[in-house]
Amino acid sequence: MRMYWKLVKALIAAVEPTVEEKGRKKIFYGVMAFFAVFGIMLPMAFFVGVIIYSLTAKLVPLGAGQNAAELFLQLVSVFSFIFGLNVIFSVFYFSGDIENLLPLPLKPFQIIASKFTAALISESVMEFILIIAVFAGFIIGAGLPFYTWLIAVFAMLTLPIVPLAYCAVICMLVMLVTGFIKNKDTVNKLTGLLTFAVIAVLVGLVSASGGLDSDHLVAALSDPNNGLMQALKYIFPHVHLIVSAADNHTILNLLLYLLVNVVSVAAFLLIAQGIYLKTAVSAQNNGSAKKGDARRSVASLRAGHPCVTYFRKEIRLLFRTPAYFMNCVLINLLWPLFFYLLMVLQGKTNFMGAFIEGIRSGSEQTILFFVLGVSAVSVLVTAANCIASSAITREGKHFAFMKYIPMSYMTQLNIKALVSILISGTGMLVFVIAAGVYLKIGVKLMILCCLISLLSVVFATYFGIFMDSVNPKLVWDSELNALRGNSNIFFNMAMAILLEGATCTGAYLLFRFTEIGVLVILLGLLIFLMILTAVGYLLCSIRAVANLDKLSV
Repeated sequence: MRMYWKLVKALIAAVEPTVEEKGRKKIFYGVMAFFAVFGIMLPMAFFVGVIIYSLTAKLVPLGAGQNAAELFLQLVSVFSFIFGLNVIFSVFYFSGDIENLLPLPLKPFQIIASKFTAALISESVMEFILIIAVFAGFIIGAGLPFYTWLIAVFAMLTLPIVPLAYCAVICMLVMLVTGFIKNKDTVNKLTGLLTFAVIAVLVGLVSASGGLDSDHLVAALSDPNNGLMQALKYIFPHVHLIVSAADNHTILNLLLYLLVNVVSVAAFLLIAQGIYLKTAVSAQNNGSAKKGDARRSVASLRAGHPCVTYFRKEIRLLFRTPAYFMNCVLINLLWPLFFYLLMVLQGKTNFMGAFIEGIRSGSEQTILFFVLGVSAVSVLVTAANCIASSAITREGKHFAFMKYIPMSYMTQLNIKALVSILISGTGMLVFVIAAGVYLKIGVKLMILCCLISLLSVVFATYFGIFMDSVNPKLVWDSELNALRGNSNIFFNMAMAILLEGATCTGAYLLFRFTEIGVLVILLGLLIFLMILTAVGYLLCSIRAVANLDKLSV
């Protein structure tokens, strides 16, 4: 057991910032952590809790009070399983510590148990927050006694175990019976396809049940023959048991929940003891690079303009690396689908129809909401795709390249910014123009929306690059860990949400409580975004360059 805990601590430390990284900008990162908590974690937890509370309050008189919380936790388990596949494959087979651990006098179950625990702790922080938020809404909505919170805390810490245990068993069996999974790039592609398939199925089921209308949701959740609920109970039985234990205060369900967790972990450890070493050695022997790749790459090199060459290097890195393509590029191609989903899933409320009619009829308030929404989405998409906020982190062990090539830091940062602006901004402008044509907002307003969108993208890009320059994570063993272990991405997103929230709130309050017209407010927003863009550029040209100059190779 002592060796197990030592391994867990070592593996967690491997994905945490290094001692040097922790020593940089402690006060700055303390402030950023504060903003992250109040910009992302608490608002998300509050939003989820309110939804569960509202649905639970309506379901209690129908005798189905636990169903809303149960369904949401089942869906959390589904997505925990999907994203866990990528994590488990990476941690079990494609992390840099494998070649160091395998020769040690350790039993397979010790290695795999420590890796499993480290992955559970490192990857489930946001999941823990969502789980406790669901239980908070459920407990308050159902009027459960205070001691139910003890069950909620226990569930928060243990609910992700079963989905991750499923992932562990599937990953090891797949590696045993097929030679198809030979590198982490294949894993990234497969899990990406699986994610989209599951989302498509869930959207189809919700649409078939009448959309996201509150009445339809309550009717579906109160139906004892709900096929989706019944199927998920068989796949993740532990969720039904722990929610029932909280609702009915039955010790038996709590014990059965604990038993399911113990059996799941015991089964995967038993399988690991028998097959993990064989599959891990096989994975190490299968290189992701082919011998002829380096020779072909060198043969294809040609002299060119330094800036063009650097730009092509950045583009190729993003598009040719599956982890970067899935997490940084693909979101810019897919996020407009969410607006389509809103149209499909809105149910009887038809709130999108009323919104569209308001714009077409010239309602100033609706037009203001639309333009503010364009700005907010532009900032959030740019922050979420993390092209800018991982621009320096992606260099990793090749950071020396930035220091020693005959090109100034600011020129390199401008090229990195241009890549982010092109990828993020192009998708936004296409959407804004298409939406403008569909909504018939007029050429002048469409041009204004495009300018606001582009300035929002530019500001978010330069601010993201500055955030990554403060404390880039240059030590990572896989591209996925470069993104997962980079707290700058999370902090940048939190700051973007808070700043954009404050900007949109200020604009709305001016419209609501003053006599200022909507056109003047939008022109003021345009000027304010210009100022923010200038500030972001100055932060990069002065502070980011100084930060890079101080970094050791």
